[in-house]
Amino acid sequence: MTPGSGGRGLLLPLLTFGLVSLLLSPVAAVIYPRPQAWSTKTFGPDGPWNAVEVAIDSQAKIALFPGRMWHTVVLTTDYCALNAPVAHCEAGTYNAARVTSSIGWRPPPQELMAGIEVRGDSAGQFLGNVDVGFSTVRSASFVMIDSQMLVYPDGQGYPAFAGCLSLGAPGNQTFSRGSGMPPINGTMIPAELAKGGLVSSASVGMHIGSAAFSAKMAGSLYWGGYDRNRIVGDILTIDGEEISTPRLLKDISIQVVKGSSPFNFTSNQQAGLLANNNASITSPGLPVVVDACSPYLTLPKSTCDSIAAYLPVTYVPSLGLYTWNTNDPKYAQIVNSPSVLSFTFIGQTNTQTITINVPFKHLNLTLAPPLVPSSIPYFPCFTGGTGTYVLGRAFLQDAFFGVNWDTRKSWLAQAPGPNIQIGSDAQPINPTDVAISKSANDWLTSWDGFWTELTPAQVSDTPPPASSSSSSSNSNNNGPGDAQRQNTGNTEPMSVASKAGIAVGAVAGFLLLLGAGIFLWRRAVKHRDDITDPSGPGGVGYIGGSREIPYGTAEVAGTIPQMKSYYGGEMVTPHTAGTTTGTPYSADSATMYSSEGGGTQGDMRQHGSAGWMPPPPPVPPQRPVYEM
Repeated sequence: MTPGSGGRGLLLPLLTFGLVSLLLSPVAAVIYPRPQAWSTKTFGPDGPWNAVEVAIDSQAKIALFPGRMWHTVVLTTDYCALNAPVAHCEAGTYNAARVTSSIGWRPPPQELMAGIEVRGDSAGQFLGNVDVGFSTVRSASFVMIDSQMLVYPDGQGYPAFAGCLSLGAPGNQTFSRGSGMPPINGTMIPAELAKGGLVSSASVGMHIGSAAFSAKMAGSLYWGGYDRNRIVGDILTIDGEEISTPRLLKDISIQVVKGSSPFNFTSNQQAGLLANNNASITSPGLPVVVDACSPYLTLPKSTCDSIAAYLPVTYVPSLGLYTWNTNDPKYAQIVNSPSVLSFTFIGQTNTQTITINVPFKHLNLTLAPPLVPSSIPYFPCFTGGTGTYVLGRAFLQDAFFGVNWDTRKSWLAQAPGPNIQIGSDAQPINPTDVAISKSANDWLTSWDGFWTELTPAQVSDTPPPASSSSSSSNSNNNGPGDAQRQNTGNTEPMSVASKAGIAVGAVAGFLLLLGAGIFLWRRAVKHRDDITDPSGPGGVGYIGGSREIPYGTAEVAGTIPQMKSYYGGEMVTPHTAGTTTGTPYSADSATMYSSEGGGTQGDMRQHGSAGWMPPPPPVPPQRPVYEM
């Protein structure tokens, strides 16, 4: 054997062994996040809104707004049988008769959403299997909507139009059964997907997008990660185990990000709108909950009014919302221009802030029946609710939300506009991740082609709203040269004959008017005698007595005719002053009931013992009434 040949003889087996070991050793594969399918339809009488699709217990697919914590909320088939003249179950329902594992604990109705008052019975809860498209999660926790109603400031209740999908929780939902029996566990979707190795962690990344007609954006929901293309700004990180952990809102402002301003303030920004006219909102800000199950920007009325002061909108007290005045030229300028409502949040320290812009293009939403008789554009600042301030789907059209349940971190960031990069950039969230990253995309560029930059001439030349009066219309009928001809027309002196003709005509006109006045005066005197003489002929102004009139006999003590009010409501029998129930009516005390006003509308004692009024003028269709 030559020197060194033994070393070479051992080298080959060692290299072979090392290569084989490397090939056989386990390699940590990257587990990419899984997208959730979205419905091709949109839902809700106050959006409309995007929704995801799932199937529960092998029943038909149903659409849900994504955004809850712990349990998923579903509409039941029985809910559709309530007295609703407008169909409200187009998103799909769950057949409660097929529940196989019910739970005795019933959450209160207000847990269904944070931004609107919810009334009704406590909701039934059950465990079921949910098919998210690429996997079925077993024993997930569900709550059923079967009678609960959403209540607006006037007390009117309306049905929910879709349920809400759970985005998970830090752990399973556990229900004790007592008597030494093992507890029941309701599983969370992201945790079960991670447990099965289908995603890298119990995490979610979501941008619900927008169904607004002129600036639509598809929704994005990833289990175990997020789409980095849906983040185009700084990221706010929040510590806590609850999605409902309040974020501290520092301010709200109106900004014009490009071009000339359609607003009546001097600069391109009007700040200080959050706390304006409200001394109770102090530094450092207002705690708000981000809740995708709620539709509106539920804020103090002082805040909504401060914003509305710069917009062509009208407040609707019964709904607590604002409708756009579409005849105002400023309306089209504002909703089509690069103008935004900016929300500034305080970060981990009082010195760190991030701002999320929601263009007015996405705040030009639609109210539809049953909330209103016919569809109308509206601005979604909401003054109702239960006192919890909430940024709902109207805000999340332009905000990204993510959470890692393993590290108890959640994130909020600016989402892009409709002109986003084609395709997604899906990024996994690992079990130990406490941060996520933004894309290199530019937010302003993401709105190119979807708004119109205003010029100084367009802003300064905006005409006032057109008058509907005939006098205004007639005054503008002159042709292009008429005004000039009126100012520089024939200046010849008027002839004597012309002057005489004018004088004769004036005298004749005066005598004609005098005769007409005498005739009308005599007729009025005769009419007054008729309505004050009990023996005279009856008329619509008759007061007192017991003669027959179109809606029944005139009121006398102890009797109630069926009467119409100017608001289209009928008198309720029996009633007393100030209420619609109680002891029978007395002659000196009466209150008019109105279905529009929802109760008492005015004391009628000043009219005497009779309260009948002339037939009412036509009224617009009334909103339907739902039982609660």
